[in-house]
Amino acid sequence: MVRGGLHCEKCGSFNNSWARACTSCGEETDLKMQAYTLEKMPVIKLVVLTIITGGIYTAYWFLARLNVFNSFNSERKLGQGIFGFIIAGCIVNIAIVFYLAFAGAGLDEGFALRLLNTSNILGFAVNVVVLVQTFKLRRILLDHYVLHLGREVKLSWVWTFFFHIFYLQFKINRL
Repeated sequence: MVRGGLHCEKCGSFNNSWARACTSCGEETDLKMQAYTLEKMPVIKLVVLTIITGGIYTAYWFLARLNVFNSFNSERKLGQGIFGFIIAGCIVNIAIVFYLAFAGAGLDEGFALRLLNTSNILGFAVNVVVLVQTFKLRRILLDHYVLHLGREVKLSWVWTFFFHIFYLQFKINRL
């Protein structure tokens, strides 16, 4: 039995895929339900948006697709709050870089070095969180497509480790 989330064509309400009728309007679900679909996006566009936004787009990418990912049939689900940390961390890093770039000549060298170290540590923490969420999403995709839908989908952990959401988007584009 495939489990997941579907929307009623009549009223748009969210229902489970095994529901025989919409829980909101009562409409029968036979051929009246549409499954969530994963948004396809050129990987180069994803790379450019991530660079331009200083990494903030990474969190947006997850958040924009959060309902879709969490509707998949997997015991694992993505939480929303952790992406706030990613956004905040990226914003603080961008602020530190701009501050050092524009006030760098007049700053005490020790203070500038501490700011730079803070930025490096924060950047590392943000990247670890993104990596963990990326592997969590990889597992959700494998659970849904391989275990529950019986589709042959391979998601390399090595490629996921090195290319994060860029690799997952590449694979999503081919589903």
